Amino acid sequence: MSNHPSTVRRADLDWLRVFAFGFLILYHSGMAYSGWNWHLTAPTQIEWLRDCMRFVNRWRMPLVFLVSGGAVALALGSKSPLAFVKDRLKRLLLPLAFAMIVIVPPQVYLERVFRGQFAGSFLEWLPQAFTGTYPAGNMSWHHLWFLAYVLVLTLVLLPYFLWARTPGGVVAQTAAARTMARMGLHWLMPLPLAASLLWLAPLSRNINGLVGDWNGLVYNGVLLVYGAFIFGTPALLVLLHRQRWISLAVGVVAYATLDLVFFESQGQPFSRPLYAVLSGVNTTVWLFAIVGFAARHLTARPPFLARATEAVFPFYILHQTVTVIAVYWILKLGVAPTPGFLLAAAATFLVSWVIYDWVVRPIPLLRPLFGLKAAYRKIVRPLSAGSSRTRLMPNFSSER
Repeated sequence: MSNHPSTVRRADLDWLRVFAFGFLILYHSGMAYSGWNWHLTAPTQIEWLRDCMRFVNRWRMPLVFLVSGGAVALALGSKSPLAFVKDRLKRLLLPLAFAMIVIVPPQVYLERVFRGQFAGSFLEWLPQAFTGTYPAGNMSWHHLWFLAYVLVLTLVLLPYFLWARTPGGVVAQTAAARTMARMGLHWLMPLPLAASLLWLAPLSRNINGLVGDWNGLVYNGVLLVYGAFIFGTPALLVLLHRQRWISLAVGVVAYATLDLVFFESQGQPFSRPLYAVLSGVNTTVWLFAIVGFAARHLTARPPFLARATEAVFPFYILHQTVTVIAVYWILKLGVAPTPGFLLAAAATFLVSWVIYDWVVRPIPLLRPLFGLKAAYRKIVRPLSAGSSRTRLMPNFSSER
């Protein structure tokens, strides 16, 4: 068995996964009230909510990809390449295909009804559910675009992940992390993201549609590699832990500059190079800060965490359909914007939990369709502090 640090179950990585995906419930519950184009749009927007969403939008999905990079290294473990590819197809492609056929169509149907594009029942609309591709047609993966991207990128980057778990890969990455920590080279990590925004974003089309989304593929691919590298190298984790307040301060300044120079510019000349650099820095340092604070404070593994970690994937698949249904009826009933947003978020969480806990989790045939193993297995307790593999991980239990 590999002694690579990334093969050890980390409490902070699991907490970040729960946080990153759980945050989607709040985010998507607020989309109808943001004033941005979404499947359902409320007639009145919530200004403060849109400002909050604009802020988190700079690091929300990057955090998901960063955490997924660490999770990919963990899932790879000592599996053979063929076994790993089969596992990824089963855990990602199968749920994506199932969701596109069963979970997503109600979202498209309610959008068509809400916009006056269809007037019949869901059963009457169903025969046209798979005609054409969205938005002109009805076939779509909607919020599940992430599954397609992480599957394709994981397969493309598999040579890196395989190399990273070898003894030579571990030595090389450990040396690189120590050099970066000693010389402060981690502050250069925004540059690949900035370069993608600067050079590939103008060439990209079909955003979140995979084909032609060059910036999305490269940008998120870099974040997957960053996640595997950061969570696989104790020296870098120690550095981010120690510099978490610095990262937070830089993030505040970077976002404030973005907001003043670009978001509130009111038609001022747009400098793409400056925007790309500021965006890359802002995203990266907020990820540094989040990882650093998680490494400091999210080290406990309560019983709740194991169950929440397993629930993340089914929640992700289910939540937006529940949100769209809830928002549709909330808007139809004329609920005020702020109570409507809170009600949509609460309904999404509660209904998703009921479906997961009462239907998906206990039924073996449904579990693989939601990215879970067919048979429920008791979560193995983490390794004791005396284990040699556990000692490979940095200890953040006290200030340094």
